[in-house]
Amino acid sequence: MLNKMKNLFTEPIAEESAPQSDELHIAAAALLVRAAQIDGEMDAHESQLLSRLVGPHFGVDDAAAELLIDEAKQAADAASDLFQFTHRINSHFSAAHKIMLIELLWQIVLADGVVDDYEANLMRRVAGLIHVTDQQAGQARKKAEQASGTSAS
Repeated sequence: MLNKMKNLFTEPIAEESAPQSDELHIAAAALLVRAAQIDGEMDAHESQLLSRLVGPHFGVDDAAAELLIDEAKQAADAASDLFQFTHRINSHFSAAHKIMLIELLWQIVLADGVVDDYEANLMRRVAGLIHVTDQQAGQARKKAEQASGTSAS
């Protein structure tokens, strides 16, 4: 019994389970994934948009973006709340970066042309948790609508 406990502390930790991407990027990408999944399904258009947004906005190439999205999906699936993600964002994002994240979230939410109650609630919660005002969130939504060419209600 004592040897088993001793082995727990002396055995090397498997590196495969350690995230390969920056924890802050995973937190932001997990919120994007949550936005894509919140209405019950992530359709092909939302998935493609997620891939198109993550690389350029997070400063990574296509392969790193796909790895980041995979890690973000795992993190979003394992999370019981948004706090673990929003706490990291609050600690490390500037106000401008927070607003940009809200704009990216709106682009994901608006991808299917419909904003359902779950999506609207998620946007209000995330904006509140990362201290983005209603006015700033509204401006971010307008920018996202212009970028996607939609006006969802």
